[in-house]
Amino acid sequence: MIYEYALEPELVATWTDRRDYRYFVERFGLGRGRIISRFPKRWARLVWEQLEGAGEMERKRLEEVIVRLSERVVRRAGIDWDAEASWLENAEREDTRCAFRAILARTNPRGHPSVLVAADVDEDSEPRWAVPHGQAVERKATVMANAVASVLRCSSVVIFVDPHFGPERPRFRRPFEAFLERMVRNRPGGPPDRIEVLTEIEKTGTPEFFRSECDARLPKNIPEEVRVVMRRLRQKTAGEIFHNRYILTDIGGVIFGIGLDDGDDEETDDLNLMARAQYELRWAQFASHVLTGFEQDEASFEVAGTRKLAGL
Repeated sequence: MIYEYALEPELVATWTDRRDYRYFVERFGLGRGRIISRFPKRWARLVWEQLEGAGEMERKRLEEVIVRLSERVVRRAGIDWDAEASWLENAEREDTRCAFRAILARTNPRGHPSVLVAADVDEDSEPRWAVPHGQAVERKATVMANAVASVLRCSSVVIFVDPHFGPERPRFRRPFEAFLERMVRNRPGGPPDRIEVLTEIEKTGTPEFFRSECDARLPKNIPEEVRVVMRRLRQKTAGEIFHNRYILTDIGGVIFGIGLDDGDDEETDDLNLMARAQYELRWAQFASHVLTGFEQDEASFEVAGTRKLAGL
C-alpha cells in the first residue's frame, strides 16, 4: 500500500532534466504509495552537494524536486553511518538492519538485491517498484494487518477510524492487536508519536460502558509502553455521515470497505489506498487537531498497553 524508498542523492541531483523530474517526482508522495526515506537526516544537503557548478535553472528545478519529495518522509533512527563509505554502501548496510522497499540508485556495483537502477525501472516487471493501490483481503486479523504493515511500521501518527469499534467484541480486538504489533515491530524510526481510535458515540454505548470496556479489555491487546487515545465523535446535524472505515497516517491513508473488524472464514474486504485529495479531506475531518467533519462532546482518554512482545 505505502512503501519506503531510499533515494541516492547523486541520482536525485540528476533530476534537473524535466523528463526524469516528471517521471520520478510524480511517483512519490501522498496517494502514490511511495514515500522517500530521510536517509540520512542530512539527505537534502547531500543532494545539494552534488550540484556544484550547476546553472540557475537547474538549481531551481532541483529545489522543487527536493521540496516535493520531502513533503512527507520516513524518519529513520538508530543509523550507524560510516563516513568512509559511500551513500550507497551505507544504504545497503542499513537495508540489512531494517529493510527499505528498495534503494533507487544510478548503478548497482555490488549486485545488491535491494538496489534498483533508476534507468531500468519498470512498473510492469519490477515488483519492488510496483505498488498496489487496491486489493481484496481476507477478513482475518493477521491478513488484514499484513496488508497494511508497510504503512503502519513507517508512520509516526496512526488514526484508526471505525464507527462501530467496540472493545467488548473480540472481532474488533483481534485485528486491533495485530495492527499494533505490525506497527511496533521492525520500525525504521522511533516509537509512534500518536495513536488514536475514533468511533461513534451513537453506536458504542454509554460513556461509562465504553470507558470501562476499554480499560478492562484493551491493555492486553496493546504492546507494552504504547498508549492509545480513545475518542468518540458525533455526527453534526446535516453534516457528514460517520460510516466509512479508515486508517489515516502521516504518510497517507487506506480504506477498508467493510470494517476494521475480522469476519468469517470465507469473507473478504476491499482495501484501497486513498488519493491525495481524498486523504486530505478525511484527515481534516477526523485527524486534525480542529476537526472539520464531526463533533467531540465527551472527553477522550488513554489506554496503556501491557502486552509483552518477544524480541522487543
